[in-house]
Amino acid sequence: MRDLTTEPFHTVWAPRAMVAAGHPLASQAGLATLGAGGTAADAAVAMAFVTGVVMPDMCGVGGEAFALMADGRTAPRAFLGSGVLPRRYDPATLGPGRLLPERGGASVAVPGAIELYGRLHRAGGHLPWSRLLEPAIALARDGFPCDARLARSLVESRPLIGANQAVARRFYPAGEPLVEGQPVVQPELAKTLQILAREGPNAFYGGPLAEAVAGAAQDAGGFLAADDLSAHEGQESVALSLAFDGRTIWQTPPPSPGFVLLEALKILEEFHYGRDWREDAQAVHRAVEALQLAFSDRRELAGDPWATGFDPERLLRADWIDRRRSEIGERARLWPTALADGETTSFVVADAAGRAVSFIHSLALAFGSGVYAGAEGFFLNNRAGRSMNRVPGHPNEAQPGKRPMHTLNAYLVTEGNAVQIAGNTPGGDGQMQWNLSILLDLLRGHRLPHEAVGLPRFLLAPATDAHRLSDPPELQVESRFSRRVIEELRRRGHPVRVVGPYAIGGSAQVIARYPGGWAGASDPRGSGQTQGY
Repeated sequence: MRDLTTEPFHTVWAPRAMVAAGHPLASQAGLATLGAGGTAADAAVAMAFVTGVVMPDMCGVGGEAFALMADGRTAPRAFLGSGVLPRRYDPATLGPGRLLPERGGASVAVPGAIELYGRLHRAGGHLPWSRLLEPAIALARDGFPCDARLARSLVESRPLIGANQAVARRFYPAGEPLVEGQPVVQPELAKTLQILAREGPNAFYGGPLAEAVAGAAQDAGGFLAADDLSAHEGQESVALSLAFDGRTIWQTPPPSPGFVLLEALKILEEFHYGRDWREDAQAVHRAVEALQLAFSDRRELAGDPWATGFDPERLLRADWIDRRRSEIGERARLWPTALADGETTSFVVADAAGRAVSFIHSLALAFGSGVYAGAEGFFLNNRAGRSMNRVPGHPNEAQPGKRPMHTLNAYLVTEGNAVQIAGNTPGGDGQMQWNLSILLDLLRGHRLPHEAVGLPRFLLAPATDAHRLSDPPELQVESRFSRRVIEELRRRGHPVRVVGPYAIGGSAQVIARYPGGWAGASDPRGSGQTQGY
């Protein structure tokens, strides 16, 4: 991890177009796609497929995705690629308890990522679909060097996936996890991508691929069937929005938790947040409390709108915000949980025509459910097991045909219809917290992108992750916060735990428009890269 106190970290500038992603090879694919005449949507699809190859623990064919796309002329569109709990879900087979299994076949929701890739391409792409898969196919077929992040993930996840012979053949040769620099070759995944390139995204939701995906889940004790895949529907809608300081912040709507970020920002709007707000314990305290309030609303009220009718707009109305703002006092309030870390990647793209995409996709936890479709070469998500509960009547209760509430969210900021900022970060419930800090830095602190993604962070937990809600509450703060602020937060009653200077996590990607063009930065806590031309 680079030490920013000794090694300078700068914003990247480019006059026409820019990409920022959590892996350099994804950034390279995105920039090459733009250079070949592709749009921001084309580049996003190419980057999505590449990240599924080079970050197989974090995202891919068996996962889910959310995106915002703006054309610079109309309101941004939201693309929701999350699937439902399989229709044959039967809680009686799971035994007693208030949760689903966090891993294994019963944790799998219908994968929605590939449908979203196709929907995004149809809405804004110019290049042929098959052209967008070429970089990913080459990397899967020919291989790429394992990086430190993937090597560490393989070590940590060995108890979950290491005994699977098909997994071991690709990721644990000679019985040991791949180490940094060793080639990662995935011929099975390459063949799957070739099928998708040739036949289109619908090939995933019918025929041999769908049968193989369902079979893998069922062999692992799950409920997913081929007809769940054929019935899958993604969603496209106008993005959720909030007017803030003369601009509009756009977010992915439910089942994404983007409203949590907007609600917290709206609560904070009347308070002062300047360039150095982290040096003011009162400002940090209010930010933490605003997030606690918004997370509380997410836990208690939010469920799949298709099933529950949940309307996030009610949480952004003036009367609700005023009520919530009035609940912030001088001391921390420890919130009760509704019940007794995320592995994701994200990226942003802006093209020369002013179009932009903010994109995030995931398997939920590292290697998702741990279920591997071996002949097809990819892992299946565990979104249902990670996110849903079995509490009767709860808005996020597991029910057949219902979508789990998510951690994934992405944002854009516009002035008029012109995109000014595109950003996101992986990190489970940390996403909304770090996106909030970054937006305060960019909009109120007038920071450059590299400053916004590199400044010290906090993380309050637990927040919404179903299997973590009984954990003792804590407020993690990076050690670069001043001792004075840390002690004042403790005095106010926050359960502070100080961690390393860049240890909170996340891999934020941000690009912003300036008079001379685009400026961007990738989080120093990750191994991402920002490129432009």
